[in-house]
Amino acid sequence: MRRIAIRSILFDRGKLIASLLGVALASTLGFVQIGLYEGFVRSSSTVIDNVGGDIWATPRGVNVIDYSQIVSAGPRSLLLSHPCVADVRGLLYGFSFIQRPGGTRSTAIVVAVEPRPGQQIPWGEVVGDVADLNQPLRVSVDRTDLVKLELPSDPIGRNFEVNSLRVTVGAVTEGIRSFTLNPYLFTSMTNGRRLLGLSENEVMYYVVDLVDRRCGPDLVQWMKRQPDIELWDTATWSRATEDYWVGSSGAGAALAFSAILGLFVGGVIVGQTLYSMAKEHLLELATLKAVGARPMELAGFVLWQVAFLAAVGVVSGFVLALILRHVLARLGLSVVVSPGTVGLSIVATLVMCLLASIASLSAVFKVEAAKVLR
Repeated sequence: MRRIAIRSILFDRGKLIASLLGVALASTLGFVQIGLYEGFVRSSSTVIDNVGGDIWATPRGVNVIDYSQIVSAGPRSLLLSHPCVADVRGLLYGFSFIQRPGGTRSTAIVVAVEPRPGQQIPWGEVVGDVADLNQPLRVSVDRTDLVKLELPSDPIGRNFEVNSLRVTVGAVTEGIRSFTLNPYLFTSMTNGRRLLGLSENEVMYYVVDLVDRRCGPDLVQWMKRQPDIELWDTATWSRATEDYWVGSSGAGAALAFSAILGLFVGGVIVGQTLYSMAKEHLLELATLKAVGARPMELAGFVLWQVAFLAAVGVVSGFVLALILRHVLARLGLSVVVSPGTVGLSIVATLVMCLLASIASLSAVFKVEAAKVLR
C-alpha cells in the first residue's frame, strides 16, 4: 500500500506541489513563531538568567526586574550575617535618557553588577575589552542597537550622552537585547551609580550566592521579618518577569494565534488535496477491498500520503525557518531554534496533517466492495 500511495501522490504534480507548499509554509510559520516566542521569553529575563545567583533580594512589591527601586546598604549587611550566605552582590538596573549624536532623545537601560570570579558581565561574544568598562564613563552597546543609537558599525571610542553625561563606547556585545527594546548599556558599578544619580552604597537589587542551596528556604523565612525586602529564588524571579512581559503583554497570545492560523490554512490545503486523491482512487480501493483488503490496509493509502507530505514539508519548513532566522536577526528579532522548539513544531505539523486526513479516511472507510461491480 505504501508504494501505491506514494506513486499516486507523485503522479499528480500540481496537487503534490500545492500540498507541499501548504505543509512547508505552515511548518515554517510554526518554527518561526515558536522560535520567536522562545526568543521573547529569553530576552525578557536575560539579565536575571546570566547574572545568576541563588537568591535575589528585591524591594517588596516589585515583581518584575524592569520596575526597579533603590535599596540601601542595610539589607546587604543583614544578608551577610546569615551563615547560609556566601556572598552578596549589588546590581544596578535603571532606565536613563540618552541623547544620540543626531540630537534626538530616547531611553536606555543602564546595567551594572558587582563582579564574581569566573563570570563576565556583559556575557557572550564581546568586541573590545570588558575591563575597559571600568574606565570613567565607559559603556557597552549591543550591535543590534547601533542604528537606534545612531552609531557606526565600529562604534568603539564614539560618544553620546546618558542623563546629560558624555559616555564613551568601550565594548560591543552581540545579541543582548531587552524585551522592551530599550538598549542595554553595561558598565561598572561606579559608572552606573554616576549615570543613574545614586549614592555610593545604593543599588536596585542584591544577588545572593549561597553556601548550600538547600538552606535557601531557611534564609527566605529568616528575612521575612524585614518589611521592605523580599527574597526570590532565581528561577522564580526569572519566571515572574517572563510571565509579566510575554504573558500579560499579549505578545505570546499574538504569536500563538499566528502559528495556529498558519497551521489551519496549511491543513485546509492538505486536506483538500488528500480528499481529492482519495475520491479519484475510490474504484481502485473498492477493488482492493473486494479481494480481501482490510479497512486499516485501505487507510494506509491515505496515511502513507500524509507521512510523505509531513516529512518533506517539515524538512522544507525547517530549512526556510533557518533562512528566515538569519534575516530576522538582522532586524533585531531573535528566533530560537532549540530541540524543544523544533520538537514542538514537528509535532504541531504532524497533528495538522493527521487532522487534515480525517475526511479522506472517512471516504476510504465507507468505500463498498460492490462499487467495483457497478
